[in-house]
Amino acid sequence: MAEPGRPVAALFPPWWDPSRSLGAAVAAGGAVLGLGRLPGLVVTRSSAPGFAERLRAAGALILFDPRGFGLCTHPETPRFQEPTPRDPRP
Repeated sequence: MAEPGRPVAALFPPWWDPSRSLGAAVAAGGAVLGLGRLPGLVVTRSSAPGFAERLRAAGALILFDPRGFGLCTHPETPRFQEPTPRDPRP
């Protein structure tokens, strides 16, 4: 699942403190890109081989592609860019 250099969402146990989830992702060799909407959800990335296995060994319960589920962005973050107003002049 975790292709080298591509973002991956790692769901750590939701009862873990956020700092523990973040620490586990970093300890696995990932660069943290952000937190998801669910407790324990960390979006991370690494170009090193074996990253998915290290995330699982660090405690990740599930790994998935963070694009398309809407769980990996803050609720106030728009999913689509607002259109820019058109200039009415010809």
